[in-house]
Amino acid sequence: MQFKKFRVSLSWILVILASTGLALLATSQANAQTPQYKEGDRVEVDTLEALSPANAKWKKGTIITVDTSLNMVYTVQVDPLPGKLPEIVHIPIRPYADGWLRPLGGAAPKIETDKLGVDANNTVMADRELLDCKNLKQPPARNGQPLPAALARKLIQCLVERPADPGSDGARKMDISEFAPGAPRRWNPREDTAFAGTANSLVYPVRVKWTQTTFYRTSNDIIANKEQMFTCYVEVDKWYCGYSIVLKEGEKKRVQVK
Repeated sequence: MQFKKFRVSLSWILVILASTGLALLATSQANAQTPQYKEGDRVEVDTLEALSPANAKWKKGTIITVDTSLNMVYTVQVDPLPGKLPEIVHIPIRPYADGWLRPLGGAAPKIETDKLGVDANNTVMADRELLDCKNLKQPPARNGQPLPAALARKLIQCLVERPADPGSDGARKMDISEFAPGAPRRWNPREDTAFAGTANSLVYPVRVKWTQTTFYRTSNDIIANKEQMFTCYVEVDKWYCGYSIVLKEGEKKRVQVK
């Protein structure tokens, strides 16, 4: 009889403990499912998620999503440095993570974005038609004739421009803003190593300024206002152009693609 009473008492204890656990779990879930922030809110986020406030590393950002599903997480877009992509940080919507976010006033900075362009094969494309460099045609040429500027421009552009491989990214374009052919000079074997010229071979220097863009799925990499010398010459019966001295590296930046 006493054994039966003990079994009944133990059963009630288990029921009480289970009920208490469920109540605590329900309370915890209720607390977790009441987000303090909403999409578009400006915040400061501790990107280190430090256990101690003294070790926190605060950065300004914007709440871009509030996930109230089982994940229970804020997605914060950290304000990017100039020419850089924004960093994405995920902060749990849980009591233990309350100290990793704090409210911030003001408006979010305007972040430059580009639109992703792909073809039917999911190949990332440039934002304009690229030169068909594989099928670039030119009439027969001879050493000593004037440099055909329009052709030289295309030959130089074809050194940089390229489509992406099918199904891939990395298409690259060259937008020339300045194109200045110089006076011809004689072939110099110490400088003009691209071809086996002679003392009578003429080389045409060309100064070019351009902006180069490489198209990826998540970003576009841009080098603006790069300046470089190129050399153009006739070898056998065709014009060729090659790289020469870099005059200015240009300004680099990365633009987010959506």
